[in-house]
Amino acid sequence: MHIIVLGGAGAMGRIAVRVLTEYDDVDQITLADYSEERAHEVASSLASSKVQVQQIDVTDEERLRRLLHGADAVLNAVDYAFNLHVLRACIQEKVHYADLGGLFHMTRKMLALNAEAEAAGITAIAGIGGTPGITNLLARLAVDRLDRVESISVQLGCSDATPSQAPLVAPYSIRTILDEFTQPPQVFQDGAWYPQPPLSGQEELLFPEPVGRASAIYSLHSECATFPLSFAEKGIRHASFKIAFPGDFMAKLKFLVDLGFGRSEPLIVRGVSIAPREVLASLLETFPAEQAEPQDCDVLRVVTTGTADGQALEITNQVVVLPYQRWHISAGALDTGTPLAIAGYMLASGVITRRGVCGPELCVPAELFFRELARYTMQVETATRPLPET
Repeated sequence: MHIIVLGGAGAMGRIAVRVLTEYDDVDQITLADYSEERAHEVASSLASSKVQVQQIDVTDEERLRRLLHGADAVLNAVDYAFNLHVLRACIQEKVHYADLGGLFHMTRKMLALNAEAEAAGITAIAGIGGTPGITNLLARLAVDRLDRVESISVQLGCSDATPSQAPLVAPYSIRTILDEFTQPPQVFQDGAWYPQPPLSGQEELLFPEPVGRASAIYSLHSECATFPLSFAEKGIRHASFKIAFPGDFMAKLKFLVDLGFGRSEPLIVRGVSIAPREVLASLLETFPAEQAEPQDCDVLRVVTTGTADGQALEITNQVVVLPYQRWHISAGALDTGTPLAIAGYMLASGVITRRGVCGPELCVPAELFFRELARYTMQVETATRPLPET
């Protein structure tokens, strides 16, 4: 089988490529990236005859369609702003598709193409990294135990003690984080989505060490777009997403956002038009890649409430992710790139049979997914407690 990874030389895409090399029946992996030089560097580091390199600009529709033609699955690890463009090309070429998430609004635009994807006979998974992705399937495990669903609250806790020379270290795309900090988060409640002020909903949450007690805030995320649709038959009334970054990171980024570095509208500076966020992103890229051993941690937690056999229950499913020593990579890279590869393999091998555009909770077999995830030291922890009658 042949699987293409777009953005395969990026921080997350390269992990997906590496995972795919470990599947014996994946014959060809096309590592496609805008930077051909970087793509060749990643391919050389993997030293696998399965990996082929292609330079690609995903905005070049003709070249993109030629690249996708005949592939079994396409894994999209480029910036989420290009998701719709790539999905449309996959529909035209009748190739299965998966991405790392669309930050709510892009995901909803993708869901609107469900009928077209279904007619083309393809599956398009909207968001299958760490979160969205692992979190969606943690929710699936809980929902399957309940007759009725009241609420699903996604909670992400992050810590990072990795030594760094950079004054600000982003755990993933700084552009995505800036969108999370500046765009109104969406909370689903009783049949409708309600925008919240950015950086609102502050709540102290207790995560396992090394994250520990951390302050979480609402964040714009794709789970809140798909859960109300996926679990409508079980009567879901509430869906929300909160994230707890390291306190030092939160303080620094809030300061920069307050100064205006989160803005995408161009400023004229000495006759030159430039977006402040692009200045920040470019400055962060000037710092050399870290050589220190990663010391980060992600806690991906989903708290679901509902009823089973007349008993009100709260089910907490979580995965604690630490750096992957075999590859010397961070927890954040591991829990984002690995699920994308697992889903890509499931798509290409025919394990996933539902067609159309949907969140992973509707099409990815949860138990099989978590068995595959456990091969990379990511295990599900479950706690259940009865709730008082209301």
